[in-house]
Amino acid sequence: MATRVCAIYGSESGNSERRLKAMSAAWPKISGVAFSSGDIYAGQVAAAKGLDAIAASYDVIVICTSSYGDGDAPDNYLKFLAALYAAEGTGVFKGKQHAVLGFGSTDYETFQNCPRLSDKLMGELGSRRMLARVEVDENETLAGDAAEAKFAKDIIAAIKGAAKTANNAPACAWTVPEDLILDKKDELANYVKGGGVPAPALITAALVAAAAVAYFLFL
Repeated sequence: MATRVCAIYGSESGNSERRLKAMSAAWPKISGVAFSSGDIYAGQVAAAKGLDAIAASYDVIVICTSSYGDGDAPDNYLKFLAALYAAEGTGVFKGKQHAVLGFGSTDYETFQNCPRLSDKLMGELGSRRMLARVEVDENETLAGDAAEAKFAKDIIAAIKGAAKTANNAPACAWTVPEDLILDKKDELANYVKGGGVPAPALITAALVAAAAVAYFLFL
């Protein structure tokens, strides 16, 4: 039976999406693997399909995302990260395998927050970590390119051997290579309750509304 692979991205500027699509172009050529361009989803599309549907349709999930702002998920990935949090305790990805490639800039302390959270939550939902997460720093061009190239090579090998490793122990803990995270659980819970508006945006909207009321009161 073919190993079914999907790729999920979060991309604020389009960089993570482009890099993932370029990298995954080689995957349909892997013997014993079922993958096509139709198996690449923005996080919001994957969330709309539902985690149960993703788990039922695929054996391997490759995630490529960045963070921006205060360690926030890209707009097109927010719903997927929220869904991972909401599935806490379900084991929805038991028997599945995943790998995470993160992009960002060390100009920000939380530059890999979203990739780290994704890796952590996937593992907590039962997925086996196939590879140590790779964190690419856009400020280190040569090192970043080398790390990305190694991930591209290693993920092909991991996908090739996925049928044999499904029941193995994880390749490592999510804390490799780094474990600094800023939890977004409460913020994303508010995002869901707010009908798709992240908590910071809700706060900003409330402040703007309050300022408007004050303005008219003092006219």
